[in-house]
Amino acid sequence: MAPGVVLLGTALGARGCPLDTDVLWETAGPPVASAEAPETLDPSPAVRRVVAAVRAGTAGGMFPPVARRHPEGVLAIDRHLAGDADARLLTCAFGEARFAPLLDLLDRIDAWCGTAAGRLAAVVAPDVLSVTNADLFGPVVSEAFTACAAGRGTDVVPGRWAWFAAFLDLFGDRLEADLRRSWFEEPEFAPPVTALWAHDAETHNGGARVLRLRMEGGGHVAYKPRPTGGEALFLAESRTAGQGFPEGPPASVFALLNELPPASGEIRLPVLRCTSDGDRTHSWQEWIEPPAQWGTIRRSEDEGLRLEGTLLDPAEAPRFWHRAGSLTAACFGFGIGDLGEGNILAGARAADDEPLLYPVDLEVFFAPVERLYDTGLVPDTLHGGTHHAGLENAARWCGVDGPAACFLPAPGGGLRLVLPREPFARARARSVIADRLGNTGYGRYLPAFLRGMFDAWTLMCVHRDRVRRLLADASAGRFVRVLTRPTALYAEALNAGSPPDGTVFGRRELEQLARLDVPYFFRAADGGPLLVIEPPSSVHEAESAIGELWPPAAAVRRGENLDLSGLGVALRDAVEHVFGDVADHTVADSRYGVRLCLSGPDAGEVAFDWPQAGRRITYTWDRTKVRLRLDPLEAPATPAGAAEEIRRRLLRLDRVDAALRSRWADDGFADTELDERLAALTGTAMTWLRDVVARYGWPGETLVGRSAAAAACRLVQHADGPSDFQDHCLSLIRRAATAGDVPWRQVAYVTDALCVRDGRPQLFGTKFRAVEGRLVPFPIEGPERVDERRRRMGMEPLNRYAARLRRRFPLPGTQEGRAS
Repeated sequence: MAPGVVLLGTALGARGCPLDTDVLWETAGPPVASAEAPETLDPSPAVRRVVAAVRAGTAGGMFPPVARRHPEGVLAIDRHLAGDADARLLTCAFGEARFAPLLDLLDRIDAWCGTAAGRLAAVVAPDVLSVTNADLFGPVVSEAFTACAAGRGTDVVPGRWAWFAAFLDLFGDRLEADLRRSWFEEPEFAPPVTALWAHDAETHNGGARVLRLRMEGGGHVAYKPRPTGGEALFLAESRTAGQGFPEGPPASVFALLNELPPASGEIRLPVLRCTSDGDRTHSWQEWIEPPAQWGTIRRSEDEGLRLEGTLLDPAEAPRFWHRAGSLTAACFGFGIGDLGEGNILAGARAADDEPLLYPVDLEVFFAPVERLYDTGLVPDTLHGGTHHAGLENAARWCGVDGPAACFLPAPGGGLRLVLPREPFARARARSVIADRLGNTGYGRYLPAFLRGMFDAWTLMCVHRDRVRRLLADASAGRFVRVLTRPTALYAEALNAGSPPDGTVFGRRELEQLARLDVPYFFRAADGGPLLVIEPPSSVHEAESAIGELWPPAAAVRRGENLDLSGLGVALRDAVEHVFGDVADHTVADSRYGVRLCLSGPDAGEVAFDWPQAGRRITYTWDRTKVRLRLDPLEAPATPAGAAEEIRRRLLRLDRVDAALRSRWADDGFADTELDERLAALTGTAMTWLRDVVARYGWPGETLVGRSAAAAACRLVQHADGPSDFQDHCLSLIRRAATAGDVPWRQVAYVTDALCVRDGRPQLFGTKFRAVEGRLVPFPIEGPERVDERRRRMGMEPLNRYAARLRRRFPLPGTQEGRAS
């Protein structure tokens, strides 16, 4: 059952209202033409205007819709209440005592509108704040109607309106203050507000809802009354000088990645206008409209149902899915979650030539995701869960949202208000993308999608340090949502009026459930205590009854998962999601440099050509493990036995070299015999290494493991020649570092070694010599900038490194030597 349907408990389930029947209220038959208002009803002006709006057909979603059960197993909405007959139905209903709280609510809304319209006259158009504005007040009025029909109006309606009115008052204050700054100054977002819509899904933080605003300039804006700052952190569009703004650093992570030079291929991630307020408890965000590529994706046989979505030409689809693959990899890498249907949309901005996927509800990030389904973009096929993932691969009729209650035809021609047990049919789906050939999802375009994942991942790996610095700076003062429990569990508690068996809620959870909200928790993006909002906007610490909670995970924030091997599981999960939609399980796509061979839903191999690094990266997987292999772009695959032999020999050489070099250091580097033995050892080893490189490429971490890869770099540092091969090795090591196959500090060590060999100043200060009984660095080029160069390579400051080196290799007679 959809969350929006289950959450009828917000109106009925509280305080123990039994829900053992679907029927809440029923008319005996159609109202007769002569029926007038009951004598007991003296409608107020507000009530009369609402009834008149129903009669005129302008009341929209002010009341539950009229639906029908469709043979496809869904409820299809036929219409909203409109016309004389429905106006008379409401008039008769309003005469019943149970609906008195609803009539009082309409009067209170009308009074609030009168006051607010005057106070906000400079920023909101006169006709927006009206009791008949179904777009704004429909969710509250419809919920109140349903609660009254069930006999719970007195318990539910007054408190619910009090929270919503306080929320609207706070929104008005923020609107007046925030319109004076940020991008509202642009013509399309210029005030006043000419239309307001309130989202009808679950509420948080005292009845707070997402609002949509249409501005006089024609632009649409979303107002989000919650503290999380994922959109500003990841999606904010940079304002460049070419747009009439001063140059500045990238505004967000996705903006940075879009501006960086490609690592293995061009990418394009979604960005939009968004901003957070000063206290970080609300935000404004550009509303993403459906793209021009929009059409009917599916029709029912009886033509009674039709589903619209993004409909791409076959020429557009590969580019769309390549970009969607890049977004998928970014979401996996940064631990972005909760991206099911409704939270990620296909859309287009005014400047877009083609549609993109936008994660418009980006509240959960820095989560320790282990599988791609943890993002919500694909379903968890092993452990169940909803099939309404963010990357749907079937045009299903059912959706995750729908009205909390609806009217169905009743015997005798009347209407019956019911709690729906079936899902509602959706008429449009922003997360369903198809092509004009009848394919839904990315299965038909799997090479493009996987290449998009790879291109974004290599970019994040190559520029990991720069991304990490931006995250460290931009995360300060921002918050991330913490999903303490599944929404369905909270909904069950709301429906039942008490916690499910075996569940113990904390005080802060119970407080939010008591005001009929789905509990909402968050914490600082760099960690700290669990937090909660006390309406209207004060922040407090919240105890937790369920132990350690995530996010944020510090390792994800620091980018520790961003290495080439980290993408493998996501690739496997992406393939499994669409395996049944793939027509050819063995593909060599030269356009994308992708070779794909699938032997089952959870077993296969994909190889990516990476010309910039001179490598072919191959991922092989089965149900239990994923392997990574790096080969020269034109070289045959390295046999597993050869790789193991290379690893063992590198580690053996490194052990012998370390032992001899330690004895040489203990003697103050004066033992010429040891010096000669070391030279002979490294000379022989370099001859062998030349053959390895010629046959298999540089022995990086993927081929031989981390320890042996470091040993190979040390071998080049310690060798006396040949110089041309050492120079070639440095270029290979630099390529490997670009590919994430060795740490950048190895580039620094080898670079300095070759500088010293050639009699040039070193760059990073890694090479030392004994001078007057003390280890000191060889000359350094631009020593005032050495720490900055070391920082870019992920290395500690020079003075700290020098102290550690002197402790490790104390010279005889020195202070370090006496201390040791």
